[in-house]
Amino acid sequence: MNRLYWDEYTYQEIEDKIKEEPLVILPIGSVEAHGHHLPLGTDMFQPLWIAEELAKRLNAIILPPIHYGWTDSLASFPGTISIGFDTLKNLAADILQTVVKQGIRRVLVLSGHASSNHMAALRLACEKVAREYEDARIMLLSDYYIAYEYRGKEISHKEGVTKIPWDDSHAGVIETSRIMAIRPELVKSEVKFEKREIGKYLVIPDYQKFVPYATFSDPHGSSGALGEKLNEIILETLISMVRENMKM
Repeated sequence: MNRLYWDEYTYQEIEDKIKEEPLVILPIGSVEAHGHHLPLGTDMFQPLWIAEELAKRLNAIILPPIHYGWTDSLASFPGTISIGFDTLKNLAADILQTVVKQGIRRVLVLSGHASSNHMAALRLACEKVAREYEDARIMLLSDYYIAYEYRGKEISHKEGVTKIPWDDSHAGVIETSRIMAIRPELVKSEVKFEKREIGKYLVIPDYQKFVPYATFSDPHGSSGALGEKLNEIILETLISMVRENMKM
């Protein structure tokens, strides 16, 4: 069986793999509250599933994941662990710089957490390495960039048709359905949802006052069947994008 993870190889085996010019994937997540019904590792389980399926189909190698991200806005919820903006940026840059320096020239940075500050830190890290190694191809995205293109649309799946709410977001239908497909044993039946109105353009440093249960949109209507279909859509879309951008 083909090994998927970088750290499952010996250094000599990795040296040989690098000569094959493989795609290397760096999955990044977060540890943060996702309502009463989803686990703290929701943002890690999703990109890891995608990364493993990509690795199987494209003969890629997965770097040891970064399980933590910038998530200060949910830091008041128990269980949430946030790292600093510069910490995330420097950690990602150091990892990318190391593997590219060793000869890797195709890198996909795939984040399950998609907050603007978190993604900005990762973009700065990617840009730093891309400037230093101009022949390297580095892609950065969250799998949710693809998933959210289906908000407001009807998705056909093996159990019927589901229309994704146009305002679906954190711990909502898409995210709940995907985790129901990937780690169903971790999804709880208890759901609490409340979203309070805030002033337009008002800066909210603590989202617990805005979404008291860490659920940003109503997850009712979620299903494992919908999650399987969404995961399949995301995977196939990403495979096409990688093949085009990485010249594979």
